[in-house]
Amino acid sequence: MQDEVERAHTRRHFSAAPLTAARGVLARIGAGIVLSLVVGCGGTGVAYDRVQINLPFVGKQHIAVAALDQRPSIRSGEHTATFTGTLRSDAAHSVDVATASGHAFADDVSEVVARGLSRSGYWVDRVTLDASLSEQQAFGELRGTEASHLALLVIREWETTTFQNTEVRYDLDLEIKNSAGALQGESSRRGSDQLPPAHSDSEDARERAIQSALEQKLNLLFAEPRVVSAFEREL
Repeated sequence: MQDEVERAHTRRHFSAAPLTAARGVLARIGAGIVLSLVVGCGGTGVAYDRVQINLPFVGKQHIAVAALDQRPSIRSGEHTATFTGTLRSDAAHSVDVATASGHAFADDVSEVVARGLSRSGYWVDRVTLDASLSEQQAFGELRGTEASHLALLVIREWETTTFQNTEVRYDLDLEIKNSAGALQGESSRRGSDQLPPAHSDSEDARERAIQSALEQKLNLLFAEPRVVSAFEREL
Protein backbone atom coordinates (compact mmCIF):
# COMPACT_ATOMS: atom_id res chain seq x y z
CA MET A 1 0.00 0.00 0.00
CA GLN A 2 1.43 3.37 -1.00
CA ASP A 3 0.62 6.58 0.81
CA GLU A 4 0.62 9.86 -1.09
CA VAL A 5 1.82 12.83 0.94
CA GLU A 6 0.79 16.28 -0.22
CA ARG A 7 3.25 19.06 0.59
CA ALA A 8 2.10 22.71 0.65
CA HIS A 9 4.52 25.01 -1.14
CA THR A 10 4.91 28.23 -3.10
CA ARG A 11 6.79 28.58 -6.37
CA ARG A 12 9.95 29.81 -4.64
CA HIS A 13 10.05 28.15 -1.23
CA PHE A 14 8.50 25.55 1.09
CA SER A 15 6.32 26.97 3.83
CA ALA A 16 7.57 26.14 7.33
CA ALA A 17 4.06 26.17 8.85
CA PRO A 18 2.72 22.99 7.18
CA LEU A 19 5.91 21.12 8.06
CA THR A 20 5.64 22.17 11.69
CA ALA A 21 2.00 21.12 11.81
CA ALA A 22 2.83 17.77 10.23
CA ARG A 23 5.46 17.08 12.87
CA GLY A 24 2.90 17.85 15.56
CA VAL A 25 0.40 15.40 14.08
CA LEU A 26 3.02 12.65 13.85
CA ALA A 27 4.08 13.26 17.43
CA ARG A 28 0.50 12.94 18.67
CA ILE A 29 -0.26 9.82 16.67
CA GLY A 30 3.09 8.22 17.50
CA ALA A 31 3.17 4.47 17.49
CA GLY A 32 -0.26 4.22 15.89
CA ILE A 33 1.18 5.38 12.55
CA VAL A 34 4.10 3.00 12.88
CA LEU A 35 1.70 0.11 13.42
CA SER A 36 -0.34 1.04 10.35
CA LEU A 37 2.78 1.13 8.19
CA VAL A 38 4.04 -2.19 9.55
CA VAL A 39 0.71 -3.93 9.08
CA GLY A 40 0.12 -2.64 5.55
CA CYS A 41 -2.80 -3.53 3.33
CA GLY A 42 -4.33 -6.87 4.28
CA GLY A 43 -1.70 -7.45 6.96
CA THR A 44 -4.23 -8.32 9.66
CA GLY A 45 -5.69 -11.44 8.06
CA VAL A 46 -4.57 -15.06 8.43
CA ALA A 47 -5.64 -17.61 5.80
CA TYR A 48 -6.65 -20.38 8.18
CA ASP A 49 -8.81 -21.92 5.47
CA ARG A 50 -5.66 -22.86 3.50
CA VAL A 51 -4.37 -25.17 6.24
CA GLN A 52 -4.01 -28.82 5.20
CA ILE A 53 -4.22 -31.64 7.75
CA ASN A 54 -3.02 -35.23 7.34
CA LEU A 55 -5.31 -37.79 8.96
CA PRO A 56 -3.88 -41.17 10.08
CA PHE A 57 -6.89 -43.18 8.90
CA VAL A 58 -9.07 -43.78 5.84
CA GLY A 59 -12.67 -44.84 5.35
CA LYS A 60 -15.88 -44.44 3.35
CA GLN A 61 -18.42 -43.72 6.07
CA HIS A 62 -20.80 -40.77 6.11
CA ILE A 63 -19.36 -38.07 8.41
CA ALA A 64 -21.03 -34.88 9.62
CA VAL A 65 -18.50 -32.34 10.88
CA ALA A 66 -18.80 -28.93 12.50
CA ALA A 67 -16.80 -26.51 14.63
CA LEU A 68 -18.50 -24.66 17.48
CA ASP A 69 -16.98 -21.39 18.64
CA GLN A 70 -17.30 -21.19 22.42
CA ARG A 71 -14.73 -18.44 23.00
CA PRO A 72 -16.09 -16.07 25.67
CA SER A 73 -15.23 -12.93 23.67
CA ILE A 74 -17.23 -14.22 20.68
CA ARG A 75 -20.25 -15.39 22.64
CA SER A 76 -20.37 -12.08 24.55
CA GLY A 77 -20.17 -10.02 21.37
CA GLU A 78 -16.89 -8.36 22.35
CA HIS A 79 -15.39 -9.64 19.09
CA THR A 80 -16.90 -10.85 15.84
CA ALA A 81 -16.65 -14.50 14.83
CA THR A 82 -13.79 -13.69 12.43
CA PHE A 83 -11.51 -12.52 15.26
CA THR A 84 -8.36 -14.58 15.90
CA GLY A 85 -5.91 -12.33 17.76
CA THR A 86 -4.04 -9.04 17.99
CA LEU A 87 -0.98 -7.43 16.43
CA ARG A 88 0.82 -4.91 18.66
CA SER A 89 3.26 -2.07 18.03
CA ASP A 90 3.72 -1.46 21.77
CA ALA A 91 1.88 -1.99 25.05
CA ALA A 92 -0.73 0.65 24.19
CA HIS A 93 -1.41 0.16 20.47
CA SER A 94 -2.81 -2.92 18.73
CA VAL A 95 -5.04 -3.97 15.85
CA ASP A 96 -7.27 -7.02 15.61
CA VAL A 97 -6.26 -9.98 13.47
CA ALA A 98 -9.06 -11.77 11.61
CA THR A 99 -9.53 -14.58 9.14
CA ALA A 100 -8.32 -13.68 5.65
CA SER A 101 -11.35 -15.46 4.18
CA GLY A 102 -13.77 -13.11 5.92
CA HIS A 103 -15.60 -16.18 7.28
CA ALA A 104 -16.01 -17.09 10.93
CA PHE A 105 -12.90 -18.72 12.39
CA ALA A 106 -14.98 -21.80 13.29
CA ASP A 107 -16.10 -22.09 9.65
CA ASP A 108 -12.50 -21.95 8.43
CA VAL A 109 -11.60 -24.72 10.90
CA SER A 110 -14.53 -26.94 9.93
CA GLU A 111 -13.65 -26.47 6.26
CA VAL A 112 -10.08 -27.62 6.94
CA VAL A 113 -11.33 -30.70 8.83
CA ALA A 114 -13.96 -31.55 6.20
CA ARG A 115 -11.37 -31.28 3.43
CA GLY A 116 -9.01 -33.58 5.32
CA LEU A 117 -11.74 -36.17 5.86
CA SER A 118 -12.76 -36.00 2.20
CA ARG A 119 -9.16 -36.66 1.14
CA SER A 120 -9.22 -39.73 3.40
CA GLY A 121 -12.16 -41.12 1.45
CA TYR A 122 -15.14 -40.17 3.63
CA TRP A 123 -18.49 -38.82 2.50
CA VAL A 124 -18.60 -35.52 4.40
CA ASP A 125 -21.36 -33.10 5.30
CA ARG A 126 -20.01 -29.85 6.77
CA VAL A 127 -22.46 -28.09 9.06
CA THR A 128 -22.19 -24.37 9.91
CA LEU A 129 -23.10 -23.51 13.50
CA ASP A 130 -23.97 -20.29 15.26
CA ALA A 131 -21.77 -19.54 18.28
CA SER A 132 -24.89 -19.13 20.43
CA LEU A 133 -25.68 -22.86 20.24
CA SER A 134 -24.87 -25.26 23.06
CA GLU A 135 -22.89 -28.42 22.41
CA GLN A 136 -26.08 -30.46 22.75
CA GLN A 137 -27.80 -28.29 20.15
CA ALA A 138 -24.74 -28.57 17.89
CA PHE A 139 -24.95 -32.36 17.93
CA GLY A 140 -28.64 -32.03 17.16
CA GLU A 141 -27.72 -30.12 13.99
CA LEU A 142 -25.19 -32.83 13.07
CA ARG A 143 -27.77 -35.61 13.59
CA GLY A 144 -29.99 -33.88 11.07
CA THR A 145 -27.61 -34.98 8.30
CA GLU A 146 -28.31 -38.67 9.12
CA ALA A 147 -24.57 -39.35 9.10
CA SER A 148 -23.20 -42.38 10.96
CA HIS A 149 -20.32 -40.40 12.51
CA LEU A 150 -20.87 -37.01 14.15
CA ALA A 151 -17.67 -35.00 14.65
CA LEU A 152 -17.79 -31.79 16.69
CA LEU A 153 -14.73 -29.64 17.30
CA VAL A 154 -15.30 -27.16 20.14
CA ILE A 155 -13.13 -24.04 20.12
CA ARG A 156 -12.95 -22.81 23.71
CA GLU A 157 -9.91 -20.62 23.05
CA TRP A 158 -7.85 -19.59 20.06
CA GLU A 159 -6.02 -16.29 20.11
CA THR A 160 -2.67 -15.15 18.77
CA THR A 161 -0.79 -12.16 20.19
CA THR A 162 2.03 -10.73 18.08
CA PHE A 163 4.52 -8.14 19.31
CA GLN A 164 8.12 -9.09 18.58
CA ASN A 165 7.15 -12.76 18.50
CA THR A 166 3.80 -14.52 18.40
CA GLU A 167 2.10 -16.42 21.20
CA VAL A 168 -0.92 -18.64 20.54
CA ARG A 169 -3.32 -19.64 23.31
CA TYR A 170 -5.58 -22.57 22.49
CA ASP A 171 -8.19 -24.85 24.03
CA LEU A 172 -9.70 -27.31 21.55
CA ASP A 173 -11.94 -30.35 22.16
CA LEU A 174 -12.95 -33.00 19.64
CA GLU A 175 -15.85 -35.39 20.21
CA ILE A 176 -17.03 -38.22 17.94
CA LYS A 177 -20.53 -39.62 18.47
CA ASN A 178 -22.68 -42.14 16.62
CA SER A 179 -26.09 -41.29 15.20
CA ALA A 180 -27.72 -42.24 18.52
CA GLY A 181 -25.60 -39.70 20.38
CA ALA A 182 -23.27 -42.14 22.16
CA LEU A 183 -19.70 -40.92 22.61
CA GLN A 184 -17.23 -42.99 20.57
CA GLY A 185 -14.01 -41.03 20.85
CA GLU A 186 -12.64 -37.74 22.16
CA SER A 187 -9.45 -35.74 22.49
CA SER A 188 -8.34 -32.28 23.59
CA ARG A 189 -5.42 -29.89 23.26
CA ARG A 190 -4.93 -26.83 25.43
CA GLY A 191 -2.03 -24.60 26.32
CA SER A 192 0.05 -21.62 25.20
CA ASP A 193 2.89 -21.80 22.66
CA GLN A 194 5.55 -19.33 21.59
CA LEU A 195 5.90 -19.60 17.83
CA PRO A 196 9.32 -19.50 16.13
CA PRO A 197 10.89 -16.01 16.48
CA ALA A 198 12.25 -15.80 12.92
CA HIS A 199 8.85 -14.72 11.57
CA SER A 200 8.79 -11.36 13.34
CA ASP A 201 10.11 -9.33 10.40
CA SER A 202 7.81 -10.85 7.77
CA GLU A 203 4.02 -10.88 7.54
CA ASP A 204 4.14 -14.00 5.35
CA ALA A 205 6.39 -15.85 7.80
CA ARG A 206 4.14 -14.82 10.70
CA GLU A 207 1.11 -16.15 8.86
CA ARG A 208 2.85 -19.44 8.04
CA ALA A 209 3.84 -19.90 11.69
CA ILE A 210 0.23 -19.38 12.81
CA GLN A 211 -1.12 -21.70 10.11
CA SER A 212 1.40 -24.37 11.15
CA ALA A 213 0.26 -24.04 14.75
CA LEU A 214 -3.36 -24.77 13.81
CA GLU A 215 -2.29 -27.64 11.54
CA GLN A 216 -0.30 -29.22 14.37
CA LYS A 217 -3.13 -28.96 16.90
CA LEU A 218 -5.69 -30.47 14.52
CA ASN A 219 -3.37 -33.31 13.51
CA LEU A 220 -2.81 -34.15 17.19
CA LEU A 221 -6.54 -34.08 17.95
CA PHE A 222 -7.28 -36.58 15.20
CA ALA A 223 -4.28 -38.81 16.02
CA GLU A 224 -5.60 -39.76 19.48
CA PRO A 225 -6.13 -43.59 19.46
CA ARG A 226 -9.83 -43.51 20.43
CA VAL A 227 -10.52 -40.97 17.71
CA VAL A 228 -8.68 -43.03 15.11
CA SER A 229 -10.58 -46.13 16.19
CA ALA A 230 -13.93 -44.33 15.92
CA PHE A 231 -13.25 -43.27 12.35
CA GLU A 232 -11.96 -46.66 11.28
CA ARG A 233 -15.05 -48.66 12.31
CA GLU A 234 -18.78 -48.61 11.68
CA LEU A 235 -20.72 -46.93 14.48
